[in-house]
Amino acid sequence: MEPSTLATVLILTSAALHAVWNAMVKRSPDKMAAMVFISGWGGLLYLPLIPLAPLPDASMMAFIAASTAIHLIYQLSLTRALDVGELTFVYPIARGLGPLLVAVFSLFFLPGDFDPLEFVAVLVLVSGIFLTTRNKTGNRAGLGAAILTGCMIASYTLIDGTAVKAAENPLTYVIWSGIAFAPILMTYTSLRHGRRYLWQCLGAWRHGLPASLMANTGYAIALYALSVGTIGEIAALRETSILFATLIGALCSRKK
Repeated sequence: MEPSTLATVLILTSAALHAVWNAMVKRSPDKMAAMVFISGWGGLLYLPLIPLAPLPDASMMAFIAASTAIHLIYQLSLTRALDVGELTFVYPIARGLGPLLVAVFSLFFLPGDFDPLEFVAVLVLVSGIFLTTRNKTGNRAGLGAAILTGCMIASYTLIDGTAVKAAENPLTYVIWSGIAFAPILMTYTSLRHGRRYLWQCLGAWRHGLPASLMANTGYAIALYALSVGTIGEIAALRETSILFATLIGALCSRKK
């Protein structure tokens, strides 16, 4: 299979998984608890994979540290957006803004990675994404959280995409970045909400366990796709998750 075709198949799979686990968090009664289970306790899922990849070197550790900080802000802003806004309103804004910012950065700062015609194609895609929010109920808090989430998506996409391309073994970055983030989120949760709440998050396992499997698997797939494709194109293709999220939102609304 051609690298570009492989990258497309992988990122579409990742997009579907991303939309489903976001919808599961949206349905969870305690969204913060679900997120802590997914990315905190869910980090334990990476431990059996340690023998598959060597320890990261100093340059990879720098990428992992930067990505971890950005992912923390992303997790908190996404949780806030899903808590105060409708899925079909905040999700398209967050996921549409991310690839737009990546495309702008790629066009001007990553020569050869993105050409003007591809940039126009991304603009068309993003415009379509934003149009899905027409006639949707929104609020200022949800909008602000969605915009911050989109900025963080662009930031971690660029950092992670650069890291997996530079890594001798992409699995090194995939596994160790997943392991590194878990204690950071759990420490923040313990300081912000108390140690007891951290353990209470285990009670979110019904939503959290399947969502964690999908979230971690989906992002690992996305990282591998970034290692074989161009960052701008992969970032844009991943936002087909909007289609899945819109379908999920419509089905949930119909059931109500």
